[in-house]
Amino acid sequence: MKAFRMGKLLLAIAIVLTAAGGPLAFTQQPGWLLVAAPSMPDPRFARTVILILQHGADGTKGVIVNRLIATQPAGEVLQRMLGQRPMAKGGAKDVPIRIQFGGPVRTTRWTYIHSGDYRGSNTATVTGKVSLTSNPDILSDLTMGKGPARGFLAIGYAGWGPGQLAREMARKDWFAIPPDSGIVLDRQLATKWRRALDRRSVDL
Repeated sequence: MKAFRMGKLLLAIAIVLTAAGGPLAFTQQPGWLLVAAPSMPDPRFARTVILILQHGADGTKGVIVNRLIATQPAGEVLQRMLGQRPMAKGGAKDVPIRIQFGGPVRTTRWTYIHSGDYRGSNTATVTGKVSLTSNPDILSDLTMGKGPARGFLAIGYAGWGPGQLAREMARKDWFAIPPDSGIVLDRQLATKWRRALDRRSVDL
């Protein structure tokens, strides 16, 4: 019982810090969002919102969710990746997918960030409503109408070494807000940063 109460107290402290725009300890908090402050000094991250995927002693990894590169049919993307175009079955449409800039690290790698209604090979859960998959089978499934309802392909990712993000948050370069699948997955990219930034002062 005492451990349960302590856990609730720590969560409440984290929420208060977030609402006040203060630094947040991301211990075991995948799915939280980093929101660039209006004064963000690094132009690569100006007005960005980042989905945290991993955080620990080795550093932090996440993907930007509001930087569109292009929108293309899943079959065309798969053709470029594997050199062949799958045939859609049963007249299913080759759905368009958003290709987005996930961050400046390893820009030759990709991850598909998507709603939790799909699970395939190499699918990992980020939150109850957001998952990620790094297997090209997800693109093939999209061409056959069997993929997730919402999602985007992120090229590259954002990464911080040990202690780096904590220092940037202490400088107020970033704010943190709790998981929000709408901000992560909806198509309203132009308003994501403002909507996320507005949540920093909401009484959660």
